[in-house]
Amino acid sequence: MKRFVVAALATFLAQALLVACGSTTDSGSKVAGPTGGFGGVSSGGSGAGGSGAGTGTGGSGGVQLDAGGGGSSNDGGACEPPDMLIVLDRTMSMHRRPDGTRPPDTTAGHQASKWYIAINAVEQLTDKLDSTIRFGLELFPKDPGNNQCVTLKQRINNITATNPACQKAEVLVQPGLNNGPAIASAIDPETTRLCTSTPIGKGIVTASQALTAIQTAGRDQYAVLITDGQDTCDKALVLSATQALAQQGIKLYAIGFDASSGNGVDKSQLNDLACAGHTAPGFPAPCQADAQGNYTATNPTGPDLFLAAGDAAALSTALTTLAGNVCCGCIS
Repeated sequence: MKRFVVAALATFLAQALLVACGSTTDSGSKVAGPTGGFGGVSSGGSGAGGSGAGTGTGGSGGVQLDAGGGGSSNDGGACEPPDMLIVLDRTMSMHRRPDGTRPPDTTAGHQASKWYIAINAVEQLTDKLDSTIRFGLELFPKDPGNNQCVTLKQRINNITATNPACQKAEVLVQPGLNNGPAIASAIDPETTRLCTSTPIGKGIVTASQALTAIQTAGRDQYAVLITDGQDTCDKALVLSATQALAQQGIKLYAIGFDASSGNGVDKSQLNDLACAGHTAPGFPAPCQADAQGNYTATNPTGPDLFLAAGDAAALSTALTTLAGNVCCGCIS
């Protein structure tokens, strides 16, 4: 699908890729990027560490595609493109701007919404790197149809979704190579609907089922959670499902897409998820393990261990950086 994308975002993404390889309530504090490991992801900020370094708006970081092909930043030889299932929050609060304010019902207003920004970022990422990563797409919660969930325009005009609360997620595109066009066809910010309740835990369970069904020896697997809120259905399941995912050899990246001063992401929970998913910077140093080998953050209220994004540029940087860290045929 072809849509107009604001020039600043398009320019930023082009530079980044060339140089570098919600809740039911409508709310969502600008959050900074994690300390080391991923590179800077907050607009205007900077960071370094892990397998790459990066900066915020106007900077560079991560990795670039290896022109010779077939090599990764770790092995320098043949590699297997990993599975990466993007788990996208479709709750009603995604109609708001990243700062939590309600946009006007105009073309520019729609494009300023978290929903529009997130879909554009996902589509541009998968379009650029779908030959190096087996991308898939999941939305949570599931849209039951019959107009129970609402369009972006309807939600901006304060129409509320009536779908049953706490439904499971749905996988729209199974992970596979060259899936950029399929993902672009599966989602559209104006027609793909927003639903009520935020079952993050069930979203992770669905991701586990989809990824374990296609596990292949020698192929890494990742789930990438993008959310602007916190679980409103079963908070305990969020952590236990992520720990179970890790026990199956699947790592989870958590991206908190929120810059408001209201009831947005649960930073403590996302810090725990970064540890539980084995993707915290410097893992396992900032994490603690229980007797079963399940990890949580040693200091959940401390520095961000998850990827925090407060605007369009930061979200795009977060996605390109984590994808660049694992893609096949990339160099740091």
